[in-house]
Amino acid sequence: MSASHHTPRALTTLPRLAVAVATVALGAVACSSGGGSATSAPISKPGSKPSTQATATTATPAASTIVPNTALSGPGAFLGPVRLIPVGGIKMGYRQFGSGPELIMVMGDTGTMSDWTVNLLSQLGQHYHVTIFDNRGVGYTTDDTSVPDTIALMADDTAGLIKALGLRHPALLGWSMGGEIGLTVAALHPGAISALVSTGGDLGGSQAVNTPPAVAEELNSPKTTGPQMMDLLFPADATAARTAYIQQLGLIPPEKVSDETLLRQYQAGQAYGSFEGTWDKLPDSTIPMLITNGSLDKITPPGNASIIAARAKHAKLVMFPDAGHAMLVQDSGRFISLVTQFTKASGIE
Repeated sequence: MSASHHTPRALTTLPRLAVAVATVALGAVACSSGGGSATSAPISKPGSKPSTQATATTATPAASTIVPNTALSGPGAFLGPVRLIPVGGIKMGYRQFGSGPELIMVMGDTGTMSDWTVNLLSQLGQHYHVTIFDNRGVGYTTDDTSVPDTIALMADDTAGLIKALGLRHPALLGWSMGGEIGLTVAALHPGAISALVSTGGDLGGSQAVNTPPAVAEELNSPKTTGPQMMDLLFPADATAARTAYIQQLGLIPPEKVSDETLLRQYQAGQAYGSFEGTWDKLPDSTIPMLITNGSLDKITPPGNASIIAARAKHAKLVMFPDAGHAMLVQDSGRFISLVTQFTKASGIE
């Protein structure tokens, strides 16, 4: 979800969102034959086939280790096991799958690898060698609590992971806070990636358009249920999309997030509200960018996408007219087609 700010914003309430959507996800896990049972506390919301392309990782780095019993059965089997690799003083958990040019995906606030849908990942794996991972403190990735968590720090982690895995200028796809991490990578580590797809994010600082107070209040309420949170992620008439999303969440066992991490990511979002570094440096980046947003997004107002596209040098803006914050899963077919066309046009093949 969206990271952010000093006035009422979506991220300031996402610990509530994490708990509420986890309730829905657990129900899906209980009914699913493809996933495992939840063995640790769930979190928010929202097996590797080697690449055949010269741009892909040459091999799994020797420094990485496989986490036992993390290979999945059923629909998620193609994801392979979770691996751990040292990056900047922490150990980062990741999975890799698919074949083609490199694509690294960055999840939103308190979200884990298990919060990407199997359908979205399997389709992307047909076009890319995909890396998904957990941000610091979330799921399988450790944390260093002696330093404040920030969007810029998680951008450093992402760039560090790219280097540690030997990825050669991958495209980066980020959703919500993950989109903001991606924008910060493009601004502060432009040499790390070859292209950026950001959806449902903003530029932080004074330029961001705040979440409407009524939405922030609903996100912040301990009485808000999982189904009510689905109403915030999807438009009212997107019944089939939200049902499919809930079912998809049950295909991968949920990972854990601690109360400390919830608080630290909340604080990271608060700090992003006064951080101008992404805004200041983004115009210097020559990376091609695809900026997308649902025009009915209640959590990250769609005006943020226009602000980002106007600020970046080489940005293409595409709005999804009937979609909400979860537009990349609500209309995954169109989204994936758009992403693949964009990366090809950017010379990433």
